[in-house]
Amino acid sequence: MEALLPLLLLVGLIVWVVRKMQKRMKPVYCMACGTEAPAKVETRGSLLIEIVLWMCFIIPGVIYSLWRTGARQNVCSSCGSTQVIPPDSPNARRLKAQ
Repeated sequence: MEALLPLLLLVGLIVWVVRKMQKRMKPVYCMACGTEAPAKVETRGSLLIEIVLWMCFIIPGVIYSLWRTGARQNVCSSCGSTQVIPPDSPNARRLKAQ
C-alpha cells in the first residue's frame, strides 16, 4: 500500500502538467459551426474506471491509462464537433471567405 502512494502522486503530477499544457492551445477553426477558438481536449473512457483499475490492478490500470491518453482528440469548444482545423489552413480561409 505504501508503494502505491508515490505512483498515485506521479499520475496526479502528469495529469496536472497535461491540463496546464491544454490551456495554452492555439485557436482552431470548426468546420461544423464556424467558430474560431481554442479547442477543448476530450478524453474517451471513464476516470472512475481508471482510478479503480489503478488501485486494484496495476497492469490493467497502465493499459487503460495509455488507451485513454491515445484516445484524446480536439473538439470545438462551442459545438463539440471533431471537425476542427488550423485557422490559417487553406480550407479554413476558404470557409471564412464564404
